[in-house]
Amino acid sequence: MIRFLRSLMGGRQTEALPSRYLDTPLLMVSPEDSLSIGDLCEGTAVFGGTGSGKTSGSGKALSECLLSSGFGGLVLTAKPDERQLWEGYARASGREDQLLVISPENPYRFNFLDYALNRPGVGAGLSGNIVSLFMQVMEVAEKDRGGKDESYWQRTTRQLLRNSIDLLALARGRITLQEIYDIIISAPMSPEAIHDANWQSNSLCFHCLAEAKERDHELPPERSRDLSLTASYFLEEFPALAEKTRSVIVSSFTSMADGFLRYPLRELFCTDTTIVPELAEEGMIILLDLPVKEYEEIGRFAQVLFKLLFQQSMERRTVKEDTPPVFLWADEAHYFVTESDILFQTTARSSRVCTVYLTQNRGNLESTFGGQNAKAQADALLGSLLLKVWHANDHVDTNTWASETIGRTVQFRASSGASTSQGQPGGNSVNTGLAEQIEFQVTPHRFTTLRTGGPRNDLVVDALMFKQGRIWVTSDANYLPVSFRQG
Repeated sequence: MIRFLRSLMGGRQTEALPSRYLDTPLLMVSPEDSLSIGDLCEGTAVFGGTGSGKTSGSGKALSECLLSSGFGGLVLTAKPDERQLWEGYARASGREDQLLVISPENPYRFNFLDYALNRPGVGAGLSGNIVSLFMQVMEVAEKDRGGKDESYWQRTTRQLLRNSIDLLALARGRITLQEIYDIIISAPMSPEAIHDANWQSNSLCFHCLAEAKERDHELPPERSRDLSLTASYFLEEFPALAEKTRSVIVSSFTSMADGFLRYPLRELFCTDTTIVPELAEEGMIILLDLPVKEYEEIGRFAQVLFKLLFQQSMERRTVKEDTPPVFLWADEAHYFVTESDILFQTTARSSRVCTVYLTQNRGNLESTFGGQNAKAQADALLGSLLLKVWHANDHVDTNTWASETIGRTVQFRASSGASTSQGQPGGNSVNTGLAEQIEFQVTPHRFTTLRTGGPRNDLVVDALMFKQGRIWVTSDANYLPVSFRQG
C-alpha cells in the first residue's frame, strides 16, 4: 500500500487552509482588479518571446501568489536553472521544507507501477488503466508517426502491454517494468518456438504462463478467463504475426521502456515509492529536477508520466467547499503537453487544479501536437485555459490570434478635408466628419512594443491580460494592460 510518508516532512503536518470560496481574491493585477481562486483554477496560458520577461514578470507574480497562498503542486522543468528559481520562491514564502525535489541526488522515489497497482480508488490495478498510462507517455515519443495505420499500431501495442501486465499479475501478483520488458522480449517469435526446450528454459514469458496455470484454481472465474485469453495471445496470436509487424509492435514498447530501465530513471521511477502525487494536497511542492535541456527525451518522458498520474490523482479526489486548490506549473510547456491535457482542462476547475502553462508562441504548441489536427488541438487546449497573458512577441500568428481573441469593436475615425475654388468669393472650405469602422481593439503591432524588463525599461515588464466574459474595472474593456516589476 502506498505510504504517504509524513516522515519525509519530519512529522510536521501542513496547516489546513481555511474555507474559501472560488471568488476569493489572490493577486491584484491593477488597483481595482484581482485574480481569484476561481480564475486560476480555470487555467492560465502565458505567451512571450524569448527575453520578453514572461518568466520574471507574470510568471514570477503568479508563482509567488500560489506559494504565498499555501497551495501545493507540481513543477515541471525544461531549463537547468528552474530548480534554483523555485528554491528562491520557496524561501521567500517560508516554504523551503515543503519543496520536494525529485532528482538523482535526492532520496525521493516513485515506482509508478507500484503506485498504479496500489493507489487509492476502485480503478487501481486494472491492466487497461496501466496500459493507457504507457500509451499516453508513448504519445510523446511517437509524434512523427502518422498515416492510415496509426490506429492499428496503437491497438496492437496496447494488446501486447495488456497481456504482459495481466500475465505478471496472474502469475506473481506484482508487476515491475523490468519483468514486463523481459516477458515481451522472451515471448515466442514463431509457432515452432513454443515447443523448443531451450526457449522454454530461458523464457520468462513461458515461466509466467506455467506459474499462472498453477494458480488457476485459486483465481476467481473472471480472472481465470483473463488467463485463458492471455495464454491464447502468447501461444497462438503473437507467434503467428508477420515478423515485421511483430518487430514494430515490440519496438514501440521497448523504445520507450529502455530509458526507464537505465540510470537515472530506473532508480527514480522503478524501485521504491517514497513520494506520491497526493502529497500536493497536503501542501507539498513537488519539483521534477530532470530538465529537458539536460536529460533530453528521458527527462521529458519521466515528467509527462508523473504529470499524467498527478492529473489523474487530482481528478479522483472528492472536492468540498474547503478543499485547497493545487497547481500544475510548466514553463516551456510545449515540452510536456499531450492530448490528455485538453480533456483534463475541461474539468480542472471542478478538481481545483490551477494549471499555468508558459510558452513562446502558438506555433510551439501546434508543433508539439503534430499531425493534421495540430491546429485544432492547440485551439482546444488554449480554449480551455481561460486566463491568457500576452507579453512582448514578434510571432505574427500569435500576435494576430491575440488581437482576434480580444476582438474588434466599432470605432469612429475623424476625417477632414479642405478645398479652394479660385476666383470665387469665400472659395475656401473645410469638411470634417466621422467614419464608422470595425477594427481590432488591440492591433498585432502593439504586442511588439510591450516593455521587456531589464535596466533600459526600469525593470518593468508589460503584458495584456484577457479572460473570457470579464470586463476589467481599470480598463473598462475585456482586456487589461498590466505591468510587473522584476527583482
